[in-house]
Amino acid sequence: MRAEPRNLRGLAPKGRPAVTKASKPEKYEPRVDMDGTIAYTGPLACETVTSTQRKDIANTRRKKKGVKGYTKSMLKKFLKEKLAPKIKRMKEKDVIIGLDKDLYMKKEEVLQELKDGGAKNILDAWIFPTSTAKYVNPLDNTLWHSLKERVRARKPESEDATATAMEEEFMGIDQADISPLCSDSKI
Repeated sequence: MRAEPRNLRGLAPKGRPAVTKASKPEKYEPRVDMDGTIAYTGPLACETVTSTQRKDIANTRRKKKGVKGYTKSMLKKFLKEKLAPKIKRMKEKDVIIGLDKDLYMKKEEVLQELKDGGAKNILDAWIFPTSTAKYVNPLDNTLWHSLKERVRARKPESEDATATAMEEEFMGIDQADISPLCSDSKI
């Protein structure tokens, strides 16, 4: 979740310059990145990473400062260490994974990470094309908005509190919220 950009200039009468409130150009407040996976039966795995955690990970792994977002190596680790064990324990034999293309993961990379993590019951991996997730990703329109609203309602006061609230709210998603069909299915 990301806060709205801060307005670094105030209002001024016509002909007068607006007062600058900061020396840097507009920037976003610290944000929390989240990986969340869900099945028809409920949430499978969730991981949040704060700005501080993300920088620490980047600095220890690649000695590279200034990493601004969730990286491909972080996603691979999540797939292998957190998601694969959950999928391995699922009853379903043919699991299909769907991911946004944001980190340019290739289908083969996704399948390999899950296999390396012990999930042998993967039928396929679908990588949603750029700018189509809101149309084809079932989580985009059904869950993310309500999840963000529940997190905001908790009014977390720090990045760490926001990360905790995001994980708790995600893992608390009820099966009935995932798909109206779930209540009638045998999944």
